[in-house]
Amino acid sequence: MKNKKSLMVISALLILIYHLWINITNLRVENYLRQICVIGVDIFFFISAYSIGKTHINYKDFLANRFKKIYFEFLVFSTIGAIYFKWGLEKFLKVIFGFDLIKSGGGSFLWFIPAIMIVYLTLPLIKKLDIKFPKIVPFILFSTYILAVILISTLSDYSALFILINRIPVILMGYYFARYNIFDKLNKNKIIYWTLAIVCTIVGIVISYLIFKNHFKVTWFKEIFYVLYIPLIIGIILICDKINKNKIIDYIGSITLELYGLQMLFGFKIANNIFSYVDKRLISNILTIITLIVMAIVFKYFINIKEKIFKKN
Repeated sequence: MKNKKSLMVISALLILIYHLWINITNLRVENYLRQICVIGVDIFFFISAYSIGKTHINYKDFLANRFKKIYFEFLVFSTIGAIYFKWGLEKFLKVIFGFDLIKSGGGSFLWFIPAIMIVYLTLPLIKKLDIKFPKIVPFILFSTYILAVILISTLSDYSALFILINRIPVILMGYYFARYNIFDKLNKNKIIYWTLAIVCTIVGIVISYLIFKNHFKVTWFKEIFYVLYIPLIIGIILICDKINKNKIIDYIGSITLELYGLQMLFGFKIANNIFSYVDKRLISNILTIITLIVMAIVFKYFINIKEKIFKKN
């Protein structure tokens, strides 16, 4: 993977569009395109798992770094959310300790951050086992995933967890892409690379459109569409990894966490207010995206000031 920042920017914009885009037309295809923007989350999971698989990790230092950079901002966003949404203490504690994720899944506040922290806690340990037992661990992981699906399917109180459980395949795919240098191998042959990218994208579009069109659901395997989106995810990643890096992409790639947090806090209100003033849907959508990016830049600036103060002390 050459252009991690490019993929992060695309992922962040897809998530923003999924949450805040105001439809310009009444065409079904626009609804479909907005719906599949949910894969922005899956791309983030893939990137995170790939990074863990690709780099040597000191577990203690790695977790300290993740808690310092990601969980700290999650606490800041949660504190702002508690004030802004008028939570009680119980709600606040459930959010910051991840209990809200277990109960509400994607309906929990900034659910992706507690979810990705679980990945950071577990995947490095899995990596150690996988290095020692490379033939056994993949089978154990696959079996554990299937057992988790069956178990949670029988426990309706925990079905909200499928939003994370059904991301396990794409997480493992990101890890094994790094573990076995799949990108490096594909890059040795452009024909194979682009054939795989195009085939995965086309197959993924067909599958995801059929899911969208037919409202495909499996009673005992809820939210299975996250698994079925994998060909599209891989195709998009392969294509977007070829985007040339530049300073703008690199910078926006560094504020994706802030962009995610601010859109979930204030995005809906910002989008509605801009639309009420502009009354032009396309312009409104563009202004909403720009506004949130600017807010994320400002927020990141103050976070950086905080880090500099702590380093001096």
